[in-house]
Amino acid sequence: MNKKFLSASVFAAVVLLSAMLPAQATPITYALQNVTFTDGTSAAGSFVFDAATHKSSGYSIATRPGIMSAFNWNQANSGLYFGGGAGPNNFTLITTDGRRVFNFSFLAPFTDAGGTNLINIASTYECNNCGTFRRVNGGSVTSIDAVNVPEPGTLPLAFAALGVLGFLHRRRKQTA
Repeated sequence: MNKKFLSASVFAAVVLLSAMLPAQATPITYALQNVTFTDGTSAAGSFVFDAATHKSSGYSIATRPGIMSAFNWNQANSGLYFGGGAGPNNFTLITTDGRRVFNFSFLAPFTDAGGTNLINIASTYECNNCGTFRRVNGGSVTSIDAVNVPEPGTLPLAFAALGVLGFLHRRRKQTA
């Protein structure tokens, strides 16, 4: 058997096997869009979320004053927790003293593709000691830096095809 053919075959096999490796996604930043409360005020800001690990690596959300005082939610004064609450599409922000809560619930789960998730107004609210209470009556979150994750085999298969074409070109040259 021709050594060049054997080495090209081994190379092609390695490239094709590497096509089976999973794609790696990165955390996505989501921005609040048109989030309003029943007291006529609003919330704005963003959070970073990795759908594969269900972990947030940062958030900054500001609420405007209404029946409750204005508040800037961030890692210095609160924690963000995924799940629990109203179900699997739920985030809860809780201040470090445990007195103020902002519960977000979404109609669909988050994915590595990003996109827009509508807020579930039936279970999204902010409260202070959960005595003073205001519900969210509209809004969504939209990814602002979604990374297009290529299908796992796209690049390795392209390299394999180029390798086969190069091998065929070289072989044709040798016979001529």
